[in-house]
Amino acid sequence: MRVKIFNAETSLLQEIVDSWIKESNVEQMGIELDEDVYLKDLRRLIDGNDTDLLVLENGDKIIGFMGLLVFESPLGRQKIATEHYWYVLPQYRGISSLRLIRAAELWSQEKGCSHLLMNASYLASELHDKVCEIYNKTGFIPFESTYIKKLGVK
Repeated sequence: MRVKIFNAETSLLQEIVDSWIKESNVEQMGIELDEDVYLKDLRRLIDGNDTDLLVLENGDKIIGFMGLLVFESPLGRQKIATEHYWYVLPQYRGISSLRLIRAAELWSQEKGCSHLLMNASYLASELHDKVCEIYNKTGFIPFESTYIKKLGVK
């Protein structure tokens, strides 16, 4: 297995996108999911400055991905990297997920970042607590909590 920066068409990610959509909790959260919008956002990561989409491959098959971006700290003169989506096909989770996290750390260091923010989302899947455990075991510490409330549209 290897991790690399992805520069191809997002259609090659279709199997992973479909799997994530099935596993996600978007309906329970009341969030609309438009697959075309999602794919355009992945394209933005691929094409952007200070952004990339890493893919995890097993042979010629893409089995996972992670979007990353860099921003200037609002508190000081540091650059911070943050994960923006990541997913590994269920049958490849475990050590493969750790490889993707380690690749994100290396990418962040190469971009001159002092920190890497990783997210665990109930929206993404029921794996929130397991993802938090992985982060803790790999040296990440809890940073903040986010809450959401569905509002009526005016």
